[in-house]
Amino acid sequence: MSRDLVRAVLLLAALFSVAACVSPEELRQQDEAACLSYGFQRGTPDFAACLQRESLARRYGEPEPWYGPPFGWYGPGWHPMP
Repeated sequence: MSRDLVRAVLLLAALFSVAACVSPEELRQQDEAACLSYGFQRGTPDFAACLQRESLARRYGEPEPWYGPPFGWYGPGWHPMP
């Protein structure tokens, strides 16, 4: 590989790693925007609960997707009894 190509790849990797960083303030703004879009009003207990749910949803996230066939699917022509 040429030096220019290696430099370009390293630069892109550095840019992507920095772009993935989000400050706590930005996370709070995103959570507030989400709760406001749901119709909650700032300063209410429901708004605070919404912020907490958004934070917990981000912390625990969605479970990893399963990339296999749906449960119970064994392909065409497969039968449990011969």
